[in-house]
Amino acid sequence: MSKPVALGIDIGGTKTLCVLIDRRHRVLETVKFKTVEDGLAPFRKHLLASVRALKRKARDRRMKLVATGVGCAGTVDRQQGNIKVSPNLLWLEGFQIGKMLKRELGTEVFLDNDVKCGIAAEWKLGAATGCSNVLGVFFGTGIGGAAVVNGKVYRGACGMGGQVGGILAQPVGGPEAAQSHGILDRIASKAAIASEALVMAIKDWAPHLHREVDTDLTKVTWGALRRAIKRGDNRIDEMLRARLRVVGIALSSIVNFLNPEMVVLGGGLAHEMPRLLQREVEDGMRDYLAPEVSEVLKVRIAKLRTDAVALGAANEALEQWLERQAS
Repeated sequence: MSKPVALGIDIGGTKTLCVLIDRRHRVLETVKFKTVEDGLAPFRKHLLASVRALKRKARDRRMKLVATGVGCAGTVDRQQGNIKVSPNLLWLEGFQIGKMLKRELGTEVFLDNDVKCGIAAEWKLGAATGCSNVLGVFFGTGIGGAAVVNGKVYRGACGMGGQVGGILAQPVGGPEAAQSHGILDRIASKAAIASEALVMAIKDWAPHLHREVDTDLTKVTWGALRRAIKRGDNRIDEMLRARLRVVGIALSSIVNFLNPEMVVLGGGLAHEMPRLLQREVEDGMRDYLAPEVSEVLKVRIAKLRTDAVALGAANEALEQWLERQAS
């Protein structure tokens, strides 16, 4: 019998990553493409080409594709395989991705929120292996959160359990602040930080960043910010550290409530500037933790790096397939 393999897809605001994994969780093949911003049709075209290529790779290796997993930012209907809400990619809303992939690949499709897939991977295979209670915070186009509580991924009443991007961190301005600049997603997501950094560049407060990106916001990536800081753009460094410290302070309430063994920090920022991210978030957090909570808490950078979401989605899909085979 051909060896079973699974396909995992991470749909992010900037890029989409597709991976092929075996039963030992090894990544065998990868395909990556930019998540286009001009509509569903180009995205479907790129996605179908990518999954077809990976299915051919599996066949060439004499392996059988048996399961497909998808992680997507926002709210999904896990039962129907539909993307319900995708704040960073509005044209994905209502997309029946599960139905499309099942028809194309001939496998069952597991669909979940991207950070839930990421923290499941870190919990089972990465930084949080052996823990029973974990909070994951992933810094990408937005800030995503997910939690493992008593050995299970926590979903809550409607699947939104664990989200942290909407935490109110700066309530100045009254109730309206919760819908504007007072929430974490508007403070420390890539979109928020890149916008502020570009203003600094245009004002010539960050000359190195200005030389690299000119006035093009799409070029202000986590990598561009890292390079600018390394070259001496201290205003960028100060801004980023201050905002991440606010994230840590805001997260302290969640950590005090959940009392996890570990907080895992992931996403593109964790990949590009792991030490800066961990130091500022952890310092801000520990200043406000109960002593008992702080004593047992570890803060770690995601071990699986930018593969976490795709690997988690593929692994969950493969595990479901194996359970069906055993029953």
